[in-house]
Amino acid sequence: MTQTKKLLPNNVGAAMNCTSCHLGGGFVPHSSAFVGQNALYPMYNPRAARVVSMADRINGCMLRSMNGKPIPKNSPEMKAMLAFMAWMAKDVPADAKVKGAALYKISTSIKPDPVRGKAIYAERCAACHGIDGEGSKNAKGEYVFPPLWGPDSFNIGAGMARTYTAAGFVKGAMPVADSLHPPTGVGRMSDQDAVDVADYFSHQPRPDFPAAIYDWPKGGAPKDVRYCLVSLGNCTPAEIAKAPKPPGGK
Repeated sequence: MTQTKKLLPNNVGAAMNCTSCHLGGGFVPHSSAFVGQNALYPMYNPRAARVVSMADRINGCMLRSMNGKPIPKNSPEMKAMLAFMAWMAKDVPADAKVKGAALYKISTSIKPDPVRGKAIYAERCAACHGIDGEGSKNAKGEYVFPPLWGPDSFNIGAGMARTYTAAGFVKGAMPVADSLHPPTGVGRMSDQDAVDVADYFSHQPRPDFPAAIYDWPKGGAPKDVRYCLVSLGNCTPAEIAKAPKPPGGK
């Protein structure tokens, strides 16, 4: 989880680790925390329109957030990740509501202003993530803060490539150095600030994920989805032709 790129180079295409989004090893509230999540699976996933297992969920991350390839479900690596997730939920009842497990809720009625978001990014985010979203590395060349766009970032099919999902993460956990509850927590950005800056960085160039056009096959897609959907009938023949159906998805 903490050295995903290094230990799974054949599966991770982006310069990301699981803990790039699941902060503090999955313990930090409002940053896609892992605590108790295993108890919720299997669960119905509306994007896939089917019941998914925890292994499916992990492989969805590999395909989208990691811009990579799925991990074989019977492999030692997958078994290790599943064991960790089980441990993170071992004392949590299946019906428990874990405080801070979800991202901060952002109203989709807030209209984003990407121009304002660019200014906020330069002032509040660029010191860690780079003025061009390239991330920052330590002396060993290892990423300390992940790239938010560009070829080494998450692809267009990732949840973080959507304005309001990204805004929920920003509101709940960023900037790390400006949190009301260090090292992270609901920070000083307003909901509008979070939406503006999220809309700016989530719409910067990043890898494609052609198979995403098959998402939400039964409808119900969020308003901030950035790609065409076969279920909406708004994809071109060329987009359909280049899009193999995914083996799973986050």
